[in-house]
Amino acid sequence: MMNNIQLNSSEKIRDIRKAVHFTQNDLAVALGCTGAKISRIEQGLSYYNDEEIAAAKKILGVEKAPFTDKERMDFRQRLYRWKDLIRNRMADEARKNQKDLIVITKLPFERDLNTLYRMFEIRLVLAEANATSPEENIMSAEKMLVSEAPSIAEASEENQHHFFHNMGSLYFYKWDFKTALQYYLKSRSFEADALEKDFTLSFNLAACYSELGKYTLAITTMEEVYDLVDYNKTGVMRTYIDSSLAINYVRIGQVKRAKRILDKSTLESLDVNNIIHIGTALHNYGCACLRSKEYKEAISYYDRANEHFEIGDKYYIENMYWKIYCLIESKEVSKAKVLLSETKKYTEGNEHSSLIFESLSHLLTIHDNASIEFIEKKTIPYLVEKYEYFRVLDYCDALENKFMKLGKGYKIRILELTAIIRNITREITFGEEVVFDEKRIAGNHINANDGDEF
Repeated sequence: MMNNIQLNSSEKIRDIRKAVHFTQNDLAVALGCTGAKISRIEQGLSYYNDEEIAAAKKILGVEKAPFTDKERMDFRQRLYRWKDLIRNRMADEARKNQKDLIVITKLPFERDLNTLYRMFEIRLVLAEANATSPEENIMSAEKMLVSEAPSIAEASEENQHHFFHNMGSLYFYKWDFKTALQYYLKSRSFEADALEKDFTLSFNLAACYSELGKYTLAITTMEEVYDLVDYNKTGVMRTYIDSSLAINYVRIGQVKRAKRILDKSTLESLDVNNIIHIGTALHNYGCACLRSKEYKEAISYYDRANEHFEIGDKYYIENMYWKIYCLIESKEVSKAKVLLSETKKYTEGNEHSSLIFESLSHLLTIHDNASIEFIEKKTIPYLVEKYEYFRVLDYCDALENKFMKLGKGYKIRILELTAIIRNITREITFGEEVVFDEKRIAGNHINANDGDEF
């Protein structure tokens, strides 16, 4: 597709006529003139007047299409307003607005605006994946992106910015956060060429960092969002940002700061009356209390959080995991066992949930060889692979404490755990990749030569 916006209006009408398969005679009849006149105009020997231009645009179905520089600028701003609707999850209104914007696809000479429209259309399809058919929408968006990929290298830097943003979101929805992060960073390199900075790019980057265990980078990036967001207009997004920021502060041990943010986040969630966000804020407050070893307070927050979750859903299961972990830490073993037995039925068929709850079972019986072996060989390698470093550190601490008590013969295994903790700490603090030697760490440690039997 050409991008020749320097064409005059008569030349643009000629190109549109050809694109919609109108003959010169078809257009002449519709305009009430001769075919010879249309021929002369298209040869550059004459021009349409303003009334004829308006009439021709209406006949060709492009009445609202931008022709002049000012109209192009206004149309670009309209596209960005459309993107704002998409970003704010106002899908129904976005679809209504799309009817007036799709006209740009009929202009063969408007490559940049055409591609920009296409980028925001893909973003709408991805945004709708939250509410409708996730798999179907993701597949549709992927097909659209594949069709755009061959020409994106020649596109404007503005459109490259949006293309890579969409690619990041595609992989984010696929739970491939490492690939998503690479595309988001690529998008950021072109961000200065867009009409405006989009806080969702910083937010998505922060979410990727958080999912990949780079908690300090997540915090730094999330704080950038505060400079971009109009908090008088964001509502639910504001509560989500605050809650996400707080849980990352919890994960790096800055509990007091996390609680200050969560005090605000909890009130904000109540204000916007979003059930999930209220529950999440309460859950995160429980995690903050857990890290400061305020176990009774933590359990109280987890109980309050469960009032806002559906029994058996992912929020409920995650909340119950930490409540049970809290009970184990506070030595309330019998209560932990009962809750563990009750909750396990909701984890069937889910590899991740099944493993972490099985790991809790072994944490309860960590004095047994089989439990230590499970945590060493299954739990820690799996959680490292999934970048769940906040859980990994808990199990490393538990094993380290156990080995310290056992004393003689466990020095090497303590050093191995220390190496894991050190590598993870680098990842959390500086964003460095963890190198995890599964064969070495999760090898066949438990044998007669390793230490005393227990």
